[in-house]
Amino acid sequence: MKIFKNIIFILLLGSFSNSNAQDFTEDWVGHFSFNQVGDIVEGNGRVYGASENAVFIFSTFDGSIRTLTTVNGLSGNIISSIFFSETFDTLLIGYENGVMDVVVGNSTNIITVIDIFNRPSISPDRKRINHFNEFNGFAYISTGFGISLYDLGQLEFDDTYFIGDNGAQINITETAILDDYIYAASTEGSLRRALVGNTNIIDFNNWTTVFNGVFEGISSLDNSLFLVTGNQVLQSSDGINFSSFLQFPEAITDLQPNEEFLSIVYPGNVVVHNPDGSLINSFNNIQGFNNNYRASVIENGVLFLATAGSGIVRIVLEDTSQINQILPNGPLENAIFNLASSPGVVYAVFGDYTVSYNPNPLKIQGISKFSELGWQNTPPNQLLGARNLTHLTINPRNAAQVYVSSFRDGVLELSEDVPLILFDENNSTFEPVPTTTNDVRMNSTAFDREGNLWIANARGENTIHRLSPGGQFTPISFENILADPTSVLGSDDIVVAPDGKVYLASSNSGILGFDPATNEVARLFGEDGGANLPIDDIRSLEFDQNGTLWIGTRLGLRLLFSPASIFEEGQVTTNAIIIEQDGLAQELLNDQVVTDILTDGANNKWVATTDSGVFYFSPNGQETLQHFTTSNSPLPSNNVQDIAIDEETGTVYFGTIRGLVAFQGDQTAPAEDLENVVVFPNPVRPSFGGEVRIEGLTANTNVKITDIVGNLVHEENTTGGSITWDTRAFGRHRVASGVYLILITGPLAEETQIAKLMIIR
Repeated sequence: MKIFKNIIFILLLGSFSNSNAQDFTEDWVGHFSFNQVGDIVEGNGRVYGASENAVFIFSTFDGSIRTLTTVNGLSGNIISSIFFSETFDTLLIGYENGVMDVVVGNSTNIITVIDIFNRPSISPDRKRINHFNEFNGFAYISTGFGISLYDLGQLEFDDTYFIGDNGAQINITETAILDDYIYAASTEGSLRRALVGNTNIIDFNNWTTVFNGVFEGISSLDNSLFLVTGNQVLQSSDGINFSSFLQFPEAITDLQPNEEFLSIVYPGNVVVHNPDGSLINSFNNIQGFNNNYRASVIENGVLFLATAGSGIVRIVLEDTSQINQILPNGPLENAIFNLASSPGVVYAVFGDYTVSYNPNPLKIQGISKFSELGWQNTPPNQLLGARNLTHLTINPRNAAQVYVSSFRDGVLELSEDVPLILFDENNSTFEPVPTTTNDVRMNSTAFDREGNLWIANARGENTIHRLSPGGQFTPISFENILADPTSVLGSDDIVVAPDGKVYLASSNSGILGFDPATNEVARLFGEDGGANLPIDDIRSLEFDQNGTLWIGTRLGLRLLFSPASIFEEGQVTTNAIIIEQDGLAQELLNDQVVTDILTDGANNKWVATTDSGVFYFSPNGQETLQHFTTSNSPLPSNNVQDIAIDEETGTVYFGTIRGLVAFQGDQTAPAEDLENVVVFPNPVRPSFGGEVRIEGLTANTNVKITDIVGNLVHEENTTGGSITWDTRAFGRHRVASGVYLILITGPLAEETQIAKLMIIR
């Protein structure tokens, strides 16, 4: 009988699918938020906190904190449960989609296990990993379909138990071991048990129902079982007869036996009891911390409490005045909506609206800023009442001045990160949504070369407003070309051309243009206007270094080679980028939702999408230089909301719905002159195996590298502000030790520089 059952198991779960996750720390940096902690475990002097899709590790010995993210190799999915085995010094991380990551000791080698995730016989809604329980060298994994065993010594799956009626799949929330039995709690009507040592436990007939009901969890402590049912905890001394133990006003989120205590967590409260039910301590509304509690552990008389907003709270039980926070530095949350950057600085906001620009329910969150000081966060209660923040613009003339759009309350001006004023319907020309008096939906903003700030006003009679450097507002109306300007639901982007003309990406009216020199308005739209736009819902606009307007829509990508032509009479047509793929002509990014487009210092294009990650294209889009997704990079989600580039360093930031990651690009913005050319490392020592970087270059610069007697070993023409050299002679063999001359000639040979580079082999 057991042989037959094992054959069924192999057919259902297939071969083992372990793989070593890739470490991306050489080229990538993770900027994750750890405020939201959903689960917590401890062991071997370490406390592990699981945030939404990352883990941080606190050492109880020295107080140090280490993080594990997608950059280290985590899968990046939503974590549903974590477990630590002290015996095997192994951390198990379970996800909602059935993936499991395994980390042994302090190793950075992460094993990703996808057996459950890959099984077609299990529906996606039943693959969630709910709980881990260790017994006799195995982790008993409670899942949406039953119980799977994972061999902690061999790091591979063993048997799986389908213990529902007639062997059906059943959602097991947790398991517990008491005496000779394993107990399995289920939300599907029963508590079941079997002899844990039964050699044929895989047979569902050997599992019996001992209690009917809906059970969220189960734990054992001091020869007793504690079972969570609804908002009650039930106690049993023999595993069969249950009696009421404690009653709670809300549903319990965590039940944990810790040392000789039982800690019970429900929203806003954590209580610590002896196994006999006597109360030892309770904590609620801990001042200075988010009071939505998720889970807890007790280690050496210290309570570690996971919160939904404040990381982990550490409380010494013998002296409850000793309370402190454990939280790695990071932004306020992971759901990035918009980014803005200047040299050495990145800002992030977290507002939101639906695809049809509905901001309700309003997102109330603050602003996060990253600099050489790390992440600094401004909470929402310091933002003068501004809610649902959806767009950021840094003044290119004054990086300390930042404008933050609220898709509900107006535009907030910051100076040195201090909110100065909130512009709304009362102190500006901004207009609320029709039939309301204070619903002011401001979105995209952009500066022009004269220092004017152009601001999009969703559902206003005046679609754009100009804020002059002197503080005067001027409304711009499009009523001459739009039947109903208030029908423009929103704008994700506004850009200003080098000639000063302003272009707005509208939700349903194509591209709107305004010429400040003539006060003329224009419109480029799709089917009726023959503009070859796939849809009039425009989500991103970007001017490249050639003056071409790149247009991202909800159904693909278009180029407009002469943007000013929309102000002229006659037909204006955008162009799709046609590439060859598998021998066939294909439209680049056909039907893709393009959320953002940015041009780097080499005129290459970064393009973000909602379900295909990020593309990096050559200047004309004909060559894909990179395509980052969750499968080949640390992107935690293929839904990338926004991109920002630090033009000084070339670092590219990708804001996704599950976190922010940064890629160290090699294209910086061109310098204005050659006065600050830098070559590094210099000298190149024998241990160095990377590339030499030359920065501070102007556009269209010629760089020649020769040995000391004038033999040419490398030559390159720049488009951006930097180049790299692999120290090989025209890519063939490594050059010998010696002094090399870097001869730099600017456009039209009007400016030159010579630098020296020492190479030591």
